[in-house]
Amino acid sequence: MSPTIGRRMTRAGLAVLAALALAAVPAVSMATSSATADGEPSSRNAVTAAPVKRACPDPVRPGQVTCLALVRTDVRPQHGIQPQGRPSGLGATDLRDAYGLPTASGGAGQTVAIINVFDDPKAESDLAVYRAQYGLPACTTANGCFKKVNAKGGTTLPRADTGWAEEMSLDLDMVSAACPLCHILLVEADQPSIANLGVGVDTAVRLGAKYISNSYGGPEEATAGAADFRHFDHPGVAITAASGDGGYGVLFPATSPRVTAVGGTSLLRAANARGWNETAWSGAGSGCSAHAVKPAWQRDAGCPRRTVADVSAVADPRTGVAVYDTFGFGGWQVVGGTSASAPIIAGAYALAGSPPSGYPAAVPYAHPTKLNDVVQGSTGMCNPAYLCTAGPGYDGPTGLGTPNGVAAFGATTPSGQRARQAGADRPGITGPGRRARAAAVSSPRPAAVTPSPPTGIRNGGFETGSLSGWSRSGVMTGVTKDHPHSGKYAALVGDPDDPHRGDSSIRQSFTAAPSHRRLSFWYNVSCLDREKHDWATASLRDDTTGSAQTVLPRTCTYENTWEQVTAPVIGGHAYTLTLVSHDDGYFGDPAATKYDDVTLS
Repeated sequence: MSPTIGRRMTRAGLAVLAALALAAVPAVSMATSSATADGEPSSRNAVTAAPVKRACPDPVRPGQVTCLALVRTDVRPQHGIQPQGRPSGLGATDLRDAYGLPTASGGAGQTVAIINVFDDPKAESDLAVYRAQYGLPACTTANGCFKKVNAKGGTTLPRADTGWAEEMSLDLDMVSAACPLCHILLVEADQPSIANLGVGVDTAVRLGAKYISNSYGGPEEATAGAADFRHFDHPGVAITAASGDGGYGVLFPATSPRVTAVGGTSLLRAANARGWNETAWSGAGSGCSAHAVKPAWQRDAGCPRRTVADVSAVADPRTGVAVYDTFGFGGWQVVGGTSASAPIIAGAYALAGSPPSGYPAAVPYAHPTKLNDVVQGSTGMCNPAYLCTAGPGYDGPTGLGTPNGVAAFGATTPSGQRARQAGADRPGITGPGRRARAAAVSSPRPAAVTPSPPTGIRNGGFETGSLSGWSRSGVMTGVTKDHPHSGKYAALVGDPDDPHRGDSSIRQSFTAAPSHRRLSFWYNVSCLDREKHDWATASLRDDTTGSAQTVLPRTCTYENTWEQVTAPVIGGHAYTLTLVSHDDGYFGDPAATKYDDVTLS
């Protein structure tokens, strides 16, 4: 079998496995918990299950997603406000109590965006019933609290759909429960695809939302990175994504290193100081990404790439939340899935105040003791075990834990400095070690290099027909006219016709201008061998702080396609970018990489 065919089968297999995990949700997501002698559920995982149905259909083609709402089928719907009782499921008061959410004044005027698919024509009227039931202030179009737009920000809405409408009701109700004073922007895409939903994320940012909830997911694909760079790369915006409802395994966009991946728990009242017990929900998505780079703030050693999740909240349908939906449903439902936990965490971010200037996903890693550490429960069997089994400290199913107030979600130093110290502006496969991080926090900023590198990238498109502006090392570097990404030339690192053992690389030092926020470049790697022998890779060193990140992890493909890489930069900092092609020297499979269009923006 050729290496190319083997790689394609591996990628296809990953997609199939992810799709199977989604399809298996009804079985694994019947969340488990044992019963005590008096019939009351305890917080231990055991065998009792709650019957559920998926609100939305499975993806049918690559690039599509499904919503992650699970509706209890054993709960009789009730219609309208219930003045003499309360609906089944955890209500807004329960959630605020369980997570210590300061809703009296927090979040006032902040906008949380919900990204969804199709239209829920009763979204606003159903939301009004939920909020009235729990004594929350009205949130309507008339008072400026609620707004509904399509994925491009217009008023022409997509067709209605009852399944996705249930998802919308869940999202709207959970944001309302977590942050009653927040404004809500509902963005409705016209197709359940990453491309369409990603446009909705961009629109929400353009319309001013600083907190965005995504309660959907699909099989992680090698091409997901392109959508990630286009749509989920918004420093200074807290973007949450549900980890999935299929147990052990990961979904996109939760695997994006730019978002906060939200896992799920079972939440039960208890006779303890907190008044609640939580365990990892057996259906919560967790694990190690096959494609996404590891953000610098993640320090777990058992996954070399992005680990899911970061934090968590209730998602078990058996301990599910009360939701009001009359479009295709009879009113009050009990719903679970990580579609519930993602908007709760988005609301927690909004309660905590303005996000830091870097990636807010890093912030909880700077405050792990400010969360409820979940230490029991499992999403399956795996190795290493922490990727699927809860325990003290960080684990895959629940991440760092669940909200204990909102101190873990807000920047506590000016301009998000703490988030940057935790690595919020450096999402890569590697980052500084503990000693380097401590030095960056406690020591004064090193003096600038003298002379300072020139501002901006020189000859980033290689249109001089040479490597001017770049230093070179290794066995072979130059430029080529063979299918550049744009223009007439691209850099050629390594020899595509003759293997040479060792690394070939080009390097440039530069200073980011005050307005610069990110670096990007394109690469096209020609690699017949497997990743462990030949590869392309790239690193970005912040010469101002002494930290470094791998912005392109070891990559080996033979598909003659251009892919883009982006990495955040801090205006005024000096950097060194190194672009590498590695060849093991074996005579049958030379490796080379083309690089092009290196830019700052």
